[in-house]
Amino acid sequence: MEKDINDQKPAEYLEKVDLQVSSGGFVRPSPTEEAAIIRKLDWHLLPLVFVLYSLSVLDRSNLGNAKLAGMAKDIDLNGNRYNWLGTCFYIAYILFQWTIMGWKHFPPHRWAAVVVFFWGFVATIQATAFNWGGLMTCRFFLGIAESMFGPGVPLYLSYFYPREKVGFRHGVFISGAAMANAYGGALAYGISQIRGNVAPWKILFIIEGVPTCLIATLAWFFLPDSIVATKFLNEREKAVATHFVARNQKAEEGTEKTGIRFKELLKAFKDPKSYIPGIMYFSCNVSFASLPLFVPTIISEMGAFTQIQSNGLSAPPYLLCFFTIIIICFLSDRFRMRGPFCALAALVGAIGFILQATTKSVVTRYFGVFLSVNIFASVALLLAWTANLHATESKRAGGYTILATIGQCGPLLGTNVFPASEKPYYRKGMWISCAFCLLVTVLSVALSAYLVRENRKMERAGLLVPQGSEMVDAPGNETFAERKVKYTY
Repeated sequence: MEKDINDQKPAEYLEKVDLQVSSGGFVRPSPTEEAAIIRKLDWHLLPLVFVLYSLSVLDRSNLGNAKLAGMAKDIDLNGNRYNWLGTCFYIAYILFQWTIMGWKHFPPHRWAAVVVFFWGFVATIQATAFNWGGLMTCRFFLGIAESMFGPGVPLYLSYFYPREKVGFRHGVFISGAAMANAYGGALAYGISQIRGNVAPWKILFIIEGVPTCLIATLAWFFLPDSIVATKFLNEREKAVATHFVARNQKAEEGTEKTGIRFKELLKAFKDPKSYIPGIMYFSCNVSFASLPLFVPTIISEMGAFTQIQSNGLSAPPYLLCFFTIIIICFLSDRFRMRGPFCALAALVGAIGFILQATTKSVVTRYFGVFLSVNIFASVALLLAWTANLHATESKRAGGYTILATIGQCGPLLGTNVFPASEKPYYRKGMWISCAFCLLVTVLSVALSAYLVRENRKMERAGLLVPQGSEMVDAPGNETFAERKVKYTY
């Protein structure tokens, strides 16, 4: 008796579908049918992933808003203590980047639900901290919990989308960070008006932490583990989805529903191309990761706004960034190019930092904030670009581990380039951030040029997988290991 389709391993299912194609029993999908299934995946995956990541970023970046909502008065933050709250988070975040592989090793719905509840709980109990040491402990454990979620989501999305379409979905996911900072600033503005027995900054932590714990249950019940395990696709739709995900990629020989193929994983660590996006991600994070912690303070130091107004005014730049990420990732997928768009976003960010470093006008400096936050669009493109550099799920898991581990070291520098001694203009931090934005621009162009050269070499050697092929050479075929997937540049 044939296995139920939901009980089959992805590799077995691919083999079955490939057999149907070769025997004429599988009708190749039209572009319209593929688009309809992708829309179905979008509606079932992206809203929940977007909300979860928004809450993740909100719970880590609300420190800047809490500072202006009275935390600095209730907890001794003299000297570099505030900077250390940000640095401590990222130390834990870096040390536990290897947990990205949990998305591959465990059923994703279980992994995500447990991790989301973990960080929601830690984020909430920050409100109970009564001294700097207690808050430092909370920030460290928050870093551990969030390292287990956000960095692995791009890998998870690559299970469901073809590589030429995944960039826009990564953009939607990562735009949750921009939206979180936008409504986080607006929420902080409202909470700062509250007068009662509980300090506004404590209310802020509670209001932004408790919903995360509740929404963790949605991850358990609604996040699918794989295409084969989806409940909202019928058998035909699963077959079509399996085909377009396998298009221009390699199926992993012997792959279980979950589990890492270590041979493929190690290939990522041996591939020099895995490290260049990591350096670019590091540079982006030097420029961006510090902004949610310092933008409210930077705006308040312009001299034209109160601290409460500065919390509210920190929202509009991130709202613009949200739309920028969506548009630029859509265009990147449309033109099947990553590097030029990544370079453009970084260049816009650099211009924003230059404006803030060289002018004293409040209007010009505030406009510079709108431009500088757009460096985050480069992060969204880097996530998609990393997926395009690695042809199998396990190798992508290794690639994302490298990307996140190197990249998340950036905030260690970024959270310390805006010391209080540099106020009100913080020129040192602006120029350092500008330099790293320009480095992203240069590396984007250089990596694109290198990949174009590699594609031409493989094409001349006849090693490229034919574009648009639903199945790469089946595991066991002697040419399987020799075929190469064309790089997206």
